Amino acid sequence: MGTGSRDIERTIDLLWRTGEPGTRGPRGSLTVDRIVATAIEIADAEGIGGVSMRKIAERLGVTTMSLYRYVPGKEDLLDLMFEMATGMPDTDAWPDDWRGRLTAYAVDSRAMLLERPWMADIPLSGPPMGPNNLTWMEAVLSALDGTGLRDEDMAGMLMLLASFVLHDVQRQLSMTRAVPHTGFSYEEWGEVYGRTLTARADPARFPTVSRVAATGVFSAEAATADEDFLYGITFVLDGIDSLIQTRNGGA
Repeated sequence: MGTGSRDIERTIDLLWRTGEPGTRGPRGSLTVDRIVATAIEIADAEGIGGVSMRKIAERLGVTTMSLYRYVPGKEDLLDLMFEMATGMPDTDAWPDDWRGRLTAYAVDSRAMLLERPWMADIPLSGPPMGPNNLTWMEAVLSALDGTGLRDEDMAGMLMLLASFVLHDVQRQLSMTRAVPHTGFSYEEWGEVYGRTLTARADPARFPTVSRVAATGVFSAEAATADEDFLYGITFVLDGIDSLIQTRNGGA
């Protein structure tokens, strides 16, 4: 049982739209779905920092206090926004093999976050527990089911993939948002970084960095953010493949 003041069971009921709605207020005009959809509209236009109960109430033409009869607090609202914006994966368009399906999961979930950058800005207060997010989880776990992995392996791979995608998105967004201040795009940083390492990495102090930088790998034609992402996903999937081989008695 949690030790904080937040009623997590109430949050779960809201995510699944179970339990009784507010008993007072303008019945028929307010619903959890309408409140959350309005919050998402604001976030799409202004980012997560622009979302407030006051602003939502103004758009809906109700009092701020009336919203709290449906959504207890800001943390609950953020969880509900993330759940609704996540939507359902189009798994029918995914390949049939586990590697293809996990690649599709990673690519689609990354595209979803990049389309709505505010989703990556929501501070994590716990694991996703709503039906949409569980559908994405089901897609990954079912792809790995039957490969020989243990259940704990499958859960670990799911967390690894989700973390990789989120970190990649946050890194790309941070660099993109910094362009007005740095003057360099994601792709342009490669050349700057390579030049800096070559000039600054003293072979006596940083022998390996110096040797690798001297080959020009950091200054080579810059890969796009998409290419870097797929390159990284390949390593993750190779690791999963290796574990599958081990669990199935391979060398």
